[in-house]
Amino acid sequence: MSIEVALFRKGDLTEEVTPDEVEGREDYDVVKKNLYCAYDECAARIEFVPRGKRREHFKTWPNEDHSEECEDFFEREQKNKSRKNLATNTRGLSDKHIDNVLRGLINSVAETEEERDERLKRQRSRRKKSNTKGTDGEIENITSVNPSTDASASLTQEGERAPTVRKRHSVSALSEDDIGSATALYEEISSIEAYEKRAIFLLEKGNTSTKIYFEENFFANSPNNVERMFKVLKELLQEGFNLVFYGIGNVERRNNEVCLVVNSYRHLRVNKKSIGKFILDTTKRDMFNK
Repeated sequence: MSIEVALFRKGDLTEEVTPDEVEGREDYDVVKKNLYCAYDECAARIEFVPRGKRREHFKTWPNEDHSEECEDFFEREQKNKSRKNLATNTRGLSDKHIDNVLRGLINSVAETEEERDERLKRQRSRRKKSNTKGTDGEIENITSVNPSTDASASLTQEGERAPTVRKRHSVSALSEDDIGSATALYEEISSIEAYEKRAIFLLEKGNTSTKIYFEENFFANSPNNVERMFKVLKELLQEGFNLVFYGIGNVERRNNEVCLVVNSYRHLRVNKKSIGKFILDTTKRDMFNK
């Protein structure tokens, strides 16, 4: 059963909120950390999940239990969970894989709710066919693979499954859980700083923001005139053009903020196009033949 309403509690304040109201609030960061079950005498914490593969929604906070009288009560299934020996590897992403991820991100942003529901239905069906259950008490050796856009990271070996890249459809969906992993992100660009061999995009939604860094690795893996392209993008933004970022990079923490570091020209799209193609179509300036 879906949770339609939650209570925002902070000090003496108690307020009912619905999933579609949360992201637009100026106090978004405070609200999402202080949500509770709306049923009387139930103190279960509620988690807000921003729009991504599914529409925004509430769910019960991990390991929280509702009171037995609560309409959202469910009995946790008790099983002898398999013990797992976990290891973590980092794998680089091929250009083809990154192109596919960006294409998927662009398509998912544009799809309707009906198209999204149908896509998720197909994905769930595929997962059911491929999932296998281990025996209770069985020891499993599992290796967790973190995707990376660093050129120095080893690519997936033959026979290995390519790592899954998380897609975030808003800066509000980017979190500390993404740190250390390549992540695809979509959001409108609020400002651009362009320097010699360095650029920074600021992405904002409501009261949430994040920075996108383009640094030494990016310029080493980009056309020589990409500096000029960033300056043109900055001019277009200042002239009132609406610029939207679609990109993939490694999530890091800098200055106590979660940010994204993009490492190649091929890992970035503006308004669904490469920077050079977008500038050519918008200004009729060919950045590669001057």
